[in-house]
Amino acid sequence: MKICIQCGQIVAEEVHTCPSCGAEVTAGRTAIDNYRILEVLHEGYSSTLCKARCEGQDEPVLIRIFTPPSGVDARLAERLQHELEELQALPETYFVRHLAIKQSAEGLWYRISEWVEALNWGSLLATGRLQDARTSLRLLYRIASILDGLHRIGHIIPHLILDDILVYEDDAGALKVMIDYKLSRFLDPQLDRPGPMLARLLTLHPDIVNQRPLDHRSDIWSLGKAFVEILSADPDVTDLPAQVASLPVPPEVQTLIRLMLSDDPDLRPRSMAEVAAVLGRVSDKAIQAAAERHAETTGGTTRAILRRVNTRLGLLAVLLVVLIAAGGVLWYNLGGMRRDSETALIAYANQYAGSIAFVVVDYWLQLDDRPVYRGRSEGTAFLADRQGYLLTNRHVACPWLEDERMLVLIELLRGRPERLQFGYHMYLWFEGQRAFSRLPALSDSDAVEDAYHIESAFSSRGPRRVRIAGVAPSPVETRERVRAPLRDDFAVLKIDAIPPGLQPLPLADDFKAAALPKLAPLITLGFPLGSRTQATTVNVSVTRGHVRRAFESMFQVDASLYPGNSGGPFIDTRGQVVGLAAVVAVGWARGPVPVATPLSDIGLVLPITKAVAFLEELKAGAFKWNGEIDVALEQRLQRIMVAARDRDWEKARQLADQELGAMRTPPLLMAAAMMHLCAGDLDGGRRLFDQVLSIDPANNLARLMMLLADWYEGHAAATFHSHLLVALDWRSSDEFMGYLARILTGEVDAQRALTGGYTTAEKSWLHLVAGLTADRRGRSDVARSLLEKAVLAADVDDWSLYLALSQLDRIQRRRMAQSVDPIMGRDYQRQIAAFDRRLAKTIADREERRARMVYLRAALQRADIDLATQRSLLEKLRVADIENSDVLISQAYYAAMDEDWGAALDYARQFLARPGRTSAGKLSVGLLEPGILHKQGEAAQARERLAAYHDAVMDPWYHSLSGCLLDPALQAHVTAKAGESPETLLTGHTALGLWSEGSGDAPGAIKHYREALGSYMDHRIEYDFARARMRRLRQTSP
Repeated sequence: MKICIQCGQIVAEEVHTCPSCGAEVTAGRTAIDNYRILEVLHEGYSSTLCKARCEGQDEPVLIRIFTPPSGVDARLAERLQHELEELQALPETYFVRHLAIKQSAEGLWYRISEWVEALNWGSLLATGRLQDARTSLRLLYRIASILDGLHRIGHIIPHLILDDILVYEDDAGALKVMIDYKLSRFLDPQLDRPGPMLARLLTLHPDIVNQRPLDHRSDIWSLGKAFVEILSADPDVTDLPAQVASLPVPPEVQTLIRLMLSDDPDLRPRSMAEVAAVLGRVSDKAIQAAAERHAETTGGTTRAILRRVNTRLGLLAVLLVVLIAAGGVLWYNLGGMRRDSETALIAYANQYAGSIAFVVVDYWLQLDDRPVYRGRSEGTAFLADRQGYLLTNRHVACPWLEDERMLVLIELLRGRPERLQFGYHMYLWFEGQRAFSRLPALSDSDAVEDAYHIESAFSSRGPRRVRIAGVAPSPVETRERVRAPLRDDFAVLKIDAIPPGLQPLPLADDFKAAALPKLAPLITLGFPLGSRTQATTVNVSVTRGHVRRAFESMFQVDASLYPGNSGGPFIDTRGQVVGLAAVVAVGWARGPVPVATPLSDIGLVLPITKAVAFLEELKAGAFKWNGEIDVALEQRLQRIMVAARDRDWEKARQLADQELGAMRTPPLLMAAAMMHLCAGDLDGGRRLFDQVLSIDPANNLARLMMLLADWYEGHAAATFHSHLLVALDWRSSDEFMGYLARILTGEVDAQRALTGGYTTAEKSWLHLVAGLTADRRGRSDVARSLLEKAVLAADVDDWSLYLALSQLDRIQRRRMAQSVDPIMGRDYQRQIAAFDRRLAKTIADREERRARMVYLRAALQRADIDLATQRSLLEKLRVADIENSDVLISQAYYAAMDEDWGAALDYARQFLARPGRTSAGKLSVGLLEPGILHKQGEAAQARERLAAYHDAVMDPWYHSLSGCLLDPALQAHVTAKAGESPETLLTGHTALGLWSEGSGDAPGAIKHYREALGSYMDHRIEYDFARARMRRLRQTSP
């Protein structure tokens, strides 16, 4: 069969003239580029679907060739390529991999995907195989489970049809499922030739028909429709509710599907997990009973059947008339709704233009009085509250935080004898205010007052003040950056008085970005080109756009955005702000010198949700960092620490408070809070630790100190902070803080916990907590000994040093006050003096050793060193810090990366032989040992060690993981659970990958390692291991 490109008419291969339009129809295609077409699966108006094979390769691929009427051009192809890259994060076990978008030599665009030997739905339904309710319900459960996983990572598929669900048989003949997921269902939203299945969905889906925002519950309706089609073996069914009652399934499944197909989204199941849970609970007994009832119900006479057919024909005729009438009404209303939305947006643009502000920030570095660097930024802000708060981007309010040149220069200048200073001025004008100077004689001046009319501005230094009330911290770890691609780029400004007549823009506090419907109209207000296109007064620009894609943490619009738009509001048809203009997408031209080209018609928008919550916290009195940097931070901290090492706690506290008066950066806040705690000022410490947590809620050290303050007062067990801390386990990088919290709350014995540390820093903290516990129990001598060990084990930048010293001082003062024997008093003073000398020597030795280790650790961080160099540096680090057991973990994994399996096993066993708590390292290396043995071919010994590990391990995840290595039948269940968190995804697939290597299954190992990399947890050693092993296997595999 061939297709006429002109009109889409399908004709036989031997026909050369289209009978519909008369156009010439050329011969069918046999190849595209170096891909030979093995079979044409489907020819449609916008694309042709083929099974093909690349020259020199054995594995077939699926190729979709886009026809000219599809509208795919270079711009659309680039969009599709970006989408393919985003889809790489999806587990390939459950989702079809789309490999590349290419343009053929003759100019046709085509997409290459992996080939799946999927069963044809028509053939599958015709065989009657799915008439067995056990088989069909298992299939539906798998589909719902996969879609639940899709929802959990922030994606939806509301246009789901049967063609998107690929059913195939595994080696044992069991039915398996993959989802063919595309971020963009429609290449061209105006294309009016969807396939029959999609066309039916578009006319039946209540959310689409009623123009509701599409979300995960829209997916549930689409899946309910697919369930009816599968269970009724009728892909053309349209009367879905009527069909449900006749499905041969238990009543609870009928009820589930009926709710899934509810017109009201609120009546549908709350999540795909609920759908899967109901299907998973159906018993064989209930299935058998449903089958028997269905057999009885369908055993009526032919006359009754004909009567039902005639009745349905009559109903269909009535329904057809109603649909035609409803279609006319819908078409008329759609046109009216479009006009109404345009009118509303025009009204909002004029209503809120006056509340849009132009922002200029001028910032600099200077040595003494000599300027050495200057920068300036322009952007947009908008009034968001009647108290004078404005919202904008972090990079608009604090451009220095994104200025890499300046940050590098600061590091270079820190060692200079001159005084390094940082400063900035902010200026803000509202719509209609005079803001710009246009004097030709001063056009080449760098002075801010020569370019702007600063007298009329709100200013950080003028009579009408504007200040930075708070900025959101930028995500640091890779996984956080992946989940927040726009890096939480928002900030809050505050003016002292709102100009008369201005009204704040309403914020959509109930907004969910992922629910934004495609092509939803929006406007943004701002200053696209900054001061370049302004006269003398501020004149806001309005830009209209439509939503193209939406995710939980960002959405994309086709509005023309430029750098000056940054920080401006995006307003929907309700007149509410739903996002902040954040980023202009940039394309990179390939070539010897990559050139960045702003794609001004692709704007990335930060959803307003987090900014609204941040603003509410500020209004409630929460403390937030204002984004200022402290170039003298090290000197400030040094002054405080010198007083602390001299044990003048009151002086250290006063110094910290004085420094806070000049600069309130997070590190300085932390230091001041610690000094208050050391000085015995629990309330002052709590107040400052609370400010630290307000800036960074993930700071578990501050949370532990809040718990310690509560513990001093005798109520640590039932506090908010204790509940959060004791919940920290191996999944958290702060697991050790949770371990200390369990000691303070009495869940872990303090004396037995002394062997739980793997580094000198951990041992210092454990001796500190044990010393505090012993002192509370009246065992002063024991407490003193433990605290001295805590002090001697700590580095000078460990807070445990100062907390232990301050408590030691209290015990010593108490002991001297209680001493009535002068001789004993003098002896005790000599002991104190001897300890002080020992401490001074220990600190000096540690400082010298730390200087050596700083070099080694810095060298290990370099990305350009090979495995052999990394292993050599690790060995030097272990020799320099022999008590650091964590180095052995790294040595074990790096030796395994280098395929030095004997050394890897030796390092692993050395680490496991050392005492210590159940930590992430202990659990990981405990499973690494049998994996290495399996790789070495020691199958019996590997299984013995694995069984011992399985019996001993108490953690549920590692117990399940080791269990599935012992029994491969459990692997599917464990891999499904692995996707529940990035930590289980990483550790699970890394272990499975190594085990697959030992079994000689290199392709399987590569697949597991690739899944592990999908965790994005590149700060963990297992991630480095998975990446290195995958590269090594790809190099050696044929």
